Order: sequence, then structure tokens, then C-alpha cells
Amino acid sequence: MTDEIGGEAVFTGGLTYRVDGHRRLMLDVLRPMAAAAPRPLVVFVHGGGWHEGDRGAGMHPWINPLLVAQGFVTASVTYRLSGEAHWPTPLHDVHAALRWLRAHAREFGADPGRVGLWGHSAGAHLAAMVALTATGRDRPRAVALSACPADLRNDRLDSGNEVARLMGPEATTDTLSAASPICHVHASAPPFLLAHGTADKVVRFDQGLAFRDALLAAGAEVSWKPIEGAPHEWADLPGPGDGPETAGTFGATALPFFREHL
Repeated sequence: MTDEIGGEAVFTGGLTYRVDGHRRLMLDVLRPMAAAAPRPLVVFVHGGGWHEGDRGAGMHPWINPLLVAQGFVTASVTYRLSGEAHWPTPLHDVHAALRWLRAHAREFGADPGRVGLWGHSAGAHLAAMVALTATGRDRPRAVALSACPADLRNDRLDSGNEVARLMGPEATTDTLSAASPICHVHASAPPFLLAHGTADKVVRFDQGLAFRDALLAAGAEVSWKPIEGAPHEWADLPGPGDGPETAGTFGATALPFFREHL
């Protein structure tokens, strides 16, 4: 499905990027109406504790539409949730979505060599894992994360919480380490922007600090953005001011970072 939005953007929805058995995994692309040259591509991964949410979150005005208004091509991807599949299936899904988007980038006026990735909460976790485990051309050039659960190692697998549901009944403590971005940091990592609300009660603020410090210690480039007084949901909410383009939104926080690195 392709629609023109307000004469300035084109939305193409429901594109199948992966087929697994009878399951079709889809993504949406939102891009500027006119592009004189290939544009950077930024891919959004939604949150929801790995068990809920959908790619439609990328259409919040302060997420993909904000970047499109500034000349970026954007996409938002579906991945399998924990009620359908356990770790590492959602990681493989996001990897596959990026490979598909690179292969088809020029169809949407995007440059396959200038791909960024961003996400909030569970989506930030998946984006971080993709960025830290991809190699060569598959690695994104820049990654912006909000409220990233970077270290799962202290979660109890018998707790029944979101992490336990993601990992599944066959998981072990070694699996928790393998699924923790903080355990995969390396000097060849792409530049990271880490944004985290200081009042986050879901993913503790010190997780963001620890992830920042681990990346810096490994020799990676990090831009650290503490969001003073913000709760966990800050990136899913419109910011203060006259509209979604004002300071205080995730898009406005990430925009200069993507401009610099893409």
C-alpha cells in the first residue's frame, strides 16, 4: 500500500521482508516525496517489553515523520514477540529487515551505505544487539537508543517477567549474557547515542550509565543524553512546546546525531 501524505511524504506499508513458514514479517517505509539524490535511511524498532507493541509506533509525529520532514528515508519493522517466539528470533528478524532494506534501498530513494538504527526500550535493546553483532556492510552506521535494557544478567529466569518470557523455558544464565548488549561492546561498534530518563522506573537509569561506560571503555564513540526527570515512557510521548518538532522528543534528540553520522 502506497499513499501520499500531505503532498510531502510517501508511505508504503505492509512490505514483506521475511517469510518463515506461514508467517510473513512486514515493514513500512515513509520517505520524502521528492529526492534529488539518495538519502540516509533510518530504521525504527518499536518497544513494548518484547511482548507487545507494533511497527505503527514509528508513525508517531515525533519519530519517523519528523526525520522524513528533514530529508531522511525511514522504515519501521515488525519482529516476532515473545508470545510467538523466544530469543534470539526477534534479533534475527531485525537483522533480516535491515538486510532487506539495504537490498531495496534505492527503490525508496535511500543510500544502502548510510543506514541508521534507533529504538526505544525493548526496541532499543534489539537495535543495540543488531549494531553490536552485525559485521561488515550489515553493521548500521549510527544507532540512537532510548531507555535501553543493556544488561539482562541479573534477571531471574523463573520470575515470569518480560525478560523471562523473552528468553523462554530453555534459557540459562549464559543465554542472559548472550542477550545483553553490554556483553558485546567492542571498539568497532558504530557511534551510539544513549538517551535515558533520570526518573525511569522500568529500565533503571544506571543501566544507561553502565552501558555508556562499557562502550567508552571499549573505545566506541558515545553521545550521552540524560533526560532530566523523564520517566521510562518519555520517548513514546510528545515533548513540551508547540509541537512534536520541538526539543524534548526522541526525534528531536536523535536528529542532530543522525545528521552528523549519516
